[in-house]
Amino acid sequence: MKYVIVGCGRVGSTLAKRLDRAGHQVTVIDENPAAFKRLGKNFPGRQVLGTGIDVDVLARAGAQSADGLATVTEGDNRNIMAALIAQEHFKIKRVVARIYDPERSHMYRDFGVATICPTTVGARLMANALIDDTYRRLPFERPDVEVIEAAVSDALAGKKVSDVTIAGKTQVCVVIRREESIIPSPDTQFEKGDRIVAVVHPEHLEQFRKTVELELARSA
Repeated sequence: MKYVIVGCGRVGSTLAKRLDRAGHQVTVIDENPAAFKRLGKNFPGRQVLGTGIDVDVLARAGAQSADGLATVTEGDNRNIMAALIAQEHFKIKRVVARIYDPERSHMYRDFGVATICPTTVGARLMANALIDDTYRRLPFERPDVEVIEAAVSDALAGKKVSDVTIAGKTQVCVVIRREESIIPSPDTQFEKGDRIVAVVHPEHLEQFRKTVELELARSA
């Protein structure tokens, strides 16, 4: 697969090297020639000097035949412009833009631009590290679903996945047991020490939490 990365900062260079190790053809674009040093001397991919919002620069980078493009410069505006050019002009099917502003991230996602917001993801990770991990939200960049991780208490142990499943609203997807991840059936029984990972529609977060915490409270 052929990928173009706009921006050779810490994220862009790390992404480029990871894609290269996975066997893909990678081209990196950056305005600063010194930025390419982050790739290392043995990086086999192409390096194109210029801005990712210039059609000619993107064409020199092979955007017309790219399978995907990621734009990770330090500027939200540049990332969005590069993403839109990649989508509209070069018809690249998979385009992802890093956007620091959460409001912009959601707005452009509604316009069909896939975005990653490190501000939102980082804040959620920090909150998870600070708050009691009995029940927490996991990072997942989708506005229409939440991913929840919860501990299994004494009261919840012995109950089935179906007991905490709300049809069409919530679904327990993984049961983590002694370092093993189990894809459960409705009849899978929880054991003390398990952790569950569930997907939940945002409108039903409170209902699901009450379902889980009701069982947690009974063990107190």
